[in-house]
Amino acid sequence: MRHTPRSRTILLIGLTIAGALTSPLPAQSAGWRVSAGAGQSWFGGGASDTTGAGLSFRPTPSVAWGLGVDHAMGKVRVGVGFTTLTADLQLSGSGVQIVSEETRLRQYELALLVNVPLLRVGGLGAAFSLAAGPTLDVWTVTDMDSRTRAGALAALLFAAPISPGWTLLASAAGALSGSPFNASELPAEFEPSTLLSGRIGLGLRYGL
Repeated sequence: MRHTPRSRTILLIGLTIAGALTSPLPAQSAGWRVSAGAGQSWFGGGASDTTGAGLSFRPTPSVAWGLGVDHAMGKVRVGVGFTTLTADLQLSGSGVQIVSEETRLRQYELALLVNVPLLRVGGLGAAFSLAAGPTLDVWTVTDMDSRTRAGALAALLFAAPISPGWTLLASAAGALSGSPFNASELPAEFEPSTLLSGRIGLGLRYGL
């Protein structure tokens, strides 16, 4: 089969693109990494009734915004993450769901995380990892004093390189912490309970 100069050029371009798509990207894990992203958060618990009616006060589902930085330490990475969100107060359970838009809750969360690699996917550098560690949450509530709560967080991360420096991140996280409510602020039939939260998010990470 004869190839004209034009067909040879097209063939060469095609082979070059194919090679780029099937060759691993340069390693992105060296040195420091910074990340930013957003995720949808859901909450459970917070303040539960003591009468057995199955009602609870909790923050409404909200979008959380986050920043993070980490650095390699041997085979793992250690870093910190900061997230913040704003939610309304919600009373829910037993077919009841009442939202008070007059009571706003703001969460500022600082997490110390250890990131452990789990599984590489394909030959382009995509991988799963697990990040976990303690958290410190500061909550502000409308017309009330701020309060600080300790907790813990675990997240499953999937990282997919999109260039030598940039990585697309997908995450699924779960956390527990002390209640954002004080007992003195609640109706007599309610008491503070552990706050559970879940989050699914997307973000970008850049390797320095």
